Formats: sequence, structure tokens, C-alpha cells
Amino acid sequence: MSSLIYEAGIDSRVTSSSLNWPNASSVPRSNPEHQSKISTASALRLGRRQFWLDTRFAIPLIIADAAAAGASAITASSIGVLVGEVIEAGFIPVAILITLLAQLFHGLYPACGMSHSTEFRRHLQTALYVSVGMGLGMFFAGSFPWVCWLIFSIVFLFLLSSSRSLARYLLSSQAWWTQPILVVGNGERAARLFERLGKMGSDGLRPVGIVYDPHPHWTNNFEHNAALERDQVLLANAVRARVKRSAPMYIGPISELEDILLESGTCRIAIADCHDMSSNQFTSFHGIPHVAVPMDLSSQPTENVRIVEADGRVEMHCQTTLLSPQAMIAKRAMDLILVVGAMPFWIPVMVLIGLAIKLTDPGPIFYRQSRVGRFRQPFDALKFRSMCCDADRKLNEYLSNNPEMKAEWDATHKLQNDPRITGIGRIIRKTSLDELPQLINVLRGEMSLVGPRPIIDCSSYDREYIQEHPDVFEMYQMVRPGITGMWQVSGRNSTSYKQRIDFDRFYLHNWSIATDIFILWRTIKTALFQEGAC
Repeated sequence: MSSLIYEAGIDSRVTSSSLNWPNASSVPRSNPEHQSKISTASALRLGRRQFWLDTRFAIPLIIADAAAAGASAITASSIGVLVGEVIEAGFIPVAILITLLAQLFHGLYPACGMSHSTEFRRHLQTALYVSVGMGLGMFFAGSFPWVCWLIFSIVFLFLLSSSRSLARYLLSSQAWWTQPILVVGNGERAARLFERLGKMGSDGLRPVGIVYDPHPHWTNNFEHNAALERDQVLLANAVRARVKRSAPMYIGPISELEDILLESGTCRIAIADCHDMSSNQFTSFHGIPHVAVPMDLSSQPTENVRIVEADGRVEMHCQTTLLSPQAMIAKRAMDLILVVGAMPFWIPVMVLIGLAIKLTDPGPIFYRQSRVGRFRQPFDALKFRSMCCDADRKLNEYLSNNPEMKAEWDATHKLQNDPRITGIGRIIRKTSLDELPQLINVLRGEMSLVGPRPIIDCSSYDREYIQEHPDVFEMYQMVRPGITGMWQVSGRNSTSYKQRIDFDRFYLHNWSIATDIFILWRTIKTALFQEGAC
């Protein structure tokens, strides 16, 4: 029996009679070579239901997008009129119509199960197309209202992304909006997949059950087969307790998949392990509108890929763009434009913080630390000093007197309650303003606004990164480290050191200008709400 069952505290006497699905021992057993398939009538029924689910899912998002476009157009036209520009009467309805058509063209209706980063990139495309389209329409209509168009373009991008995120957040807990999905698989893999899907409410998914496959362990021993099926039921019951799920779960063997789909109103399935599914078993999924199949690949690009079929095989074509000359030029140009353009804002803030540090804790304003840069060249990363002047000595004393804190330090190289941090330092670290001087590193060409977190090459810092993950470190050396990145907007200090490395790997494999803009956008939210800061 899986260890998950013991961790969840499930009584081994629990049987499938307490669940929504019939008792496992009473389920008819089918020959593994003759798996039942979805009938034509059921496939048509599932298709009709999927259309209804997609429509119901998309309507709130359509309303949110229309509201964003309408509010942007009203704001821009009002300001345009105030400065004496002539605005066409159809400006507002045309902006709404073009927005909805562009979102539809980019596959954002219904967008169920779509990741936030993918959705944001498509929002950028919509914002670009709508702004250019509206600009061309204004130009050919006669006089060009520059102020109105500029205000619309800026406000539109902000409201379009914000309204979508807000709508998903508010609707994520509503069962009528999220779409049900079944997990197909056995054991721990199925349990982990069920838990992961349970955390994807804002993506529009809601797991409703587990369909297990007894065939890989099939024998002619009836009692042994019944015991295996009971274990699957117990495991599913344990999952329900572990995720604190009160709603009924649909549980049964794969031979009953069609009945479970129809009974639960589900049109989506997610397979937990591709090795559990042979080619003849996969044909039993034909007719199901959405099937998520895992691939036996890891540490590969996932954002810029194409899935094609050639010579009877499925191929994944990956593209890594970060190291191309045009990508490097575009990334550097974006860094300089944003940093130089924002100088009137960040320079006064730096002056005020510097004065606060000097007045509250005499000593140097900046803290310099050698970090590994591009081509493994060391550079001094600048930060506002947030710790006392004898921080290293105080840290060594603290760790020697507190073994549990030393364990935390060894695991994450961070301390949730660091005794070295000063009063003003705690404030600027919470808001990430301590890293503001690194904008100077960006101007020098030593860092980028977005990239992997700069690492330290010494015995007590980041040796795990360099020695145990040479593939990631090799890519790290090819780019400039960043002020912010995937780690900073994905939990920050609430994540493990291994997860930080995985975030760097994902970023380096899947970089795009849109990804950088998405991370910068999320950084603002993370800083405002102090997510994961310490």
C-alpha cells in the first residue's frame, strides 16, 4: 500500500462503498487486450457538453476583455477631448470589437488550462494589434489624435492584463466556471497529478476523480486483483483527505471510463504516466474532447515548441532563442530604454533611501558583493546595505548557537528571521528596494533587468548550483544575470534552493521578450504585496 495512504491517516478498513462510485470488487473485469472505447453516441454527447463548458467558461472573460477595452477607450477619448482633439463617434465600440476578435484569433476564448505566462504573451500580441489597428483607422479617418491614441495604447495593455487576472482570481473558486477533469493513472503519480490539478483553479481546471488501470498488474488470481483495486480506491480516498476535499470523487477502473465521464459531466482527462498506457489502450480515449498526455522528457524547452507527426512518429521541435544575436540585442536595448527612461523616478528614490540608511545606521550606504557574471567574469553587485556592519561575524555566531537555523541556512542560503538586518533594512528588503542600485549594474552591462539570479562562487554559497547542476550553470554563463527573474516572482524565499535552479533552467530554455515583460509585470505585484520576501 502506498505511503501516501498512511500519511493521510486513512483507515485501511475504508472501502469504496463510502465513495461516489460503485464498489471496486463489483466492477466487471475486462480483458486487457479488449479495452472498451468511447461510443459514437457518447463522443457526440461529450462534444456538445464541451462546447457548453467552453461557452460558459469564456463568457466572463469576454465581459472582462470588453470592459477593459471600453474603459481604455473612454479614458483615452475623454483626455483627447480635453486637449482639443476630435474623436470619432465609433471609437469606443470599434475598440471593443477589435479587441474581442483579436483575443479570439489568439486562442484566448476559452483559454481553459492556459498558463499565466502564455496568456500574458498573447495579451501583448492583442494589445499590439489593437493599438496599431486603431492607429491606422484614426490616421486614414483624417486628423490623427495622438494623445488619445497614446493614452489608449498604454491604459489598454494595463487593463487588459489586469482585468483577466482579476476575473480568473474571482472565478477560480466557482464550480460552475471551472471545468472538471479526470486523472487516469495509478499510485503516487496519479495522487501528485490530482493534487497539482487541484491548485489550478485560476487556470479553470477542477479535478473530480481518479480512473485507475489494473491491467499492468493483472493476474488470474481473483482475490489479488480485488486487493489491487481496493488499494486504488484507498489511494483515491487518501488523496481526498490530503487535499481536504469534501466534494464526492468519481473512482473506478479504466474499463468504466465512458460511464464515469458521462456521470461526472467531464470532458477532459489527464494521464498520470505515459508508461502505464500502451498504444491499444490509448485508442480508448478517442472521442474525448481533451486528453493531456505526459511526455517522457525533462529539462527541455516547452514554450517555443511545435508538435508534429512525421513517418508515423510524434516529434517535438524545440527552439531556444536567448542566445541568438538578435535576441541579445533586443534584450539589451529593452534594458537600456527602460532604465534610462525611468531615471527621473528611481534616482530620487535612491537618494532618499541612502539618506535614511546613513541617518539610522552610520556606515557605508552600498553593499558590494562579488557575483558570477556573463562568461564567468566576476563583478560587484550593488545593493543598499540592509545589515549591520559586522554582519558576517554576527551570522557565524548566530548559526553556531542555533543548529536549527544553520539547517535552514544550509538548505536555502536564507534566514526567515535574519538577526543581521537593520530596521530600515527590513523595510527595503520587504519591498525589494535594496536591489535598486543594481540598475547601475544594468547600465554598466554587468546585469540585465530580468535573468537568472546572480550567484556567488565560494565555498559557502552556490556550490550546489555550480557542481551539481553543470548544465544550468553552463547556460547561466552565457547570459547576464538579472535583478529579477522567475524565482523572484514564483515564491522567492518560500521556495527551496533546488526550485530556484529549476526556475533558472526554465527561464534560460524558454526566454522571449514577452517572458521578460511578464516577469517585470509580476515583479511589480510581488513587490507591492511583499510575496515571499523576508
